[in-house]
Amino acid sequence: MKNFMELEYQRPDFNEEKERIRNYIQELKKASSYEEMRNLFLQEEKDSENMRTMQTIASIRNTVNTTDIFYEEEMKAFHKELGEFTLLSQEENAVILASKYKDDFEKEFGPLLIKKMEVSQMLANKAIVDDIAMEAMLTQNYSKTAAACSTTFRGKSCNFYGLLKHMQSTDRKERKEAFLAWADLYKEAAPDLDKLYDELVTLRKGISTKLGFSNYIDMAYLKRGRFDYKSEDVENFRKQVKEVIVPVCQRLYEEQKERLGIDNLHYYDESLSYPEGNPEPIGDKDELINKAQIMYRELSKETGEFFDFMKEHGLFDLETKQGKRPGGYCTYLAAHKAPFIFSNFNGTSADVDVLTHEAGHAFESFTAGRIQPLTVMVFSTSEINEIHSMSMEHFTYPWMESFFGEKADKYRYAHLASALLVIPYMVCVDEFQHRVFSENLTAKDRRKVWRELELTYMPWRDYDGNEFLEQGGFWMQKQHIFLYPFYYIDYALAQMGAFEFYAKMCEDSKKAWEDYYKLCKIGGSKGYFETLSYAGLSNPLKDGSVKKIIDFVESKLFA
Repeated sequence: MKNFMELEYQRPDFNEEKERIRNYIQELKKASSYEEMRNLFLQEEKDSENMRTMQTIASIRNTVNTTDIFYEEEMKAFHKELGEFTLLSQEENAVILASKYKDDFEKEFGPLLIKKMEVSQMLANKAIVDDIAMEAMLTQNYSKTAAACSTTFRGKSCNFYGLLKHMQSTDRKERKEAFLAWADLYKEAAPDLDKLYDELVTLRKGISTKLGFSNYIDMAYLKRGRFDYKSEDVENFRKQVKEVIVPVCQRLYEEQKERLGIDNLHYYDESLSYPEGNPEPIGDKDELINKAQIMYRELSKETGEFFDFMKEHGLFDLETKQGKRPGGYCTYLAAHKAPFIFSNFNGTSADVDVLTHEAGHAFESFTAGRIQPLTVMVFSTSEINEIHSMSMEHFTYPWMESFFGEKADKYRYAHLASALLVIPYMVCVDEFQHRVFSENLTAKDRRKVWRELELTYMPWRDYDGNEFLEQGGFWMQKQHIFLYPFYYIDYALAQMGAFEFYAKMCEDSKKAWEDYYKLCKIGGSKGYFETLSYAGLSNPLKDGSVKKIIDFVESKLFA
């Protein structure tokens, strides 16, 4: 494989690809044995890799620089074709489901593959072809709008991520100034973001209606692969968070307020863990990557091979810059069995979090991609995928001296605390989306609902009188709400599994790693509940599970 920067991109001939798939469908229908149908199926898996990989390359380069007109147009081209390719995929799956070899496929590739094929029949229809393309275009517009937001702060041009570093300053005046600049950016963008979200909500509700669903929520759960549980189960999880985790978070913030020596903890104080400043990583981007390489070589043979591969082929874009989409992600270049990590380094401890969190995703896909027979089986559902990433953050604790020197213990404490403190926000985002898609809300209504939920799950939140945020504007800063409906709760569910791996690690690190590696190898070949059981993890949706897990976390935080 070449270095990522040297990978050639060429737009696939979409008409040629469609014709190839139509021929494949006809050949499937004529198959006279399971072996023949299976061979056709696996050949199609290989033949489709190029188009999927070209789309991923275009997507990465578009998010790295949203002002690059060429890749913006390339993504528009893919989005325009998305609906038709979805229908063709549905037709492929229908042939297999209707064949006498369906049971043979299930026996070889597992029941989850068949379940996904069955669900695909419910999620595609000619009536929504244009809607699918429009949804993709709107999300691309969101990314471009968010990436274009910038301001001048103390003489320097800053985007959202650039301001976050200033919001961790030991100088409270600087923190507040950065917070106000950050809030003003969202306030200025709010009319555009409100309009975009109105369009997305209307469109998504319309798609679910056209597909015969009684509401968008049921459709979104199926689309996210939530076959084992329903919204009522998630509601029960949110209830556990409110009863068990929120009180612990209040105690943590009280202790933080005392450490900082302030009377009132405002929002711009929340991210400062220590009065002398948060631990910051030692070294620039290249130094951090080199340290990570040593760390992963020492963690295990497998992680060493993985990170060497990532570094050798330049499978990162880590530094924040103007025009770059906010956030971070890991994606996968199917033709090369290669993960890619995208992030926005800003000189804070979050940079190290990326080298552990996104690397957890990347390690899993690097591992499963060399074991699982199908690309669709490389990744699991998000509730499991985020266990891979969040657990890696904990597994790398022993190497934090390399990144933070004598402040490593403070980093570990702050990291564990923040992993817990963010959970109420996650469930707040989740309930907000449930409200949005079960009620008819105006932009003003959405702000009101958000503020009500904030006061329920984050009663400590104080915006120091900032009108825009006090009225509920904070929801806009979460890109998942725009781009990946109902995704965000997956982080909270997964964090329960990651905390359990941390507990296992404290008891027997060798056995804990063996169980984690075992989890990574099975990829997305099993369902959610079955995968949890296979990895020896609790089901966080069950009553009592959250309390048991958080008891351990409390013992570490308040030791």
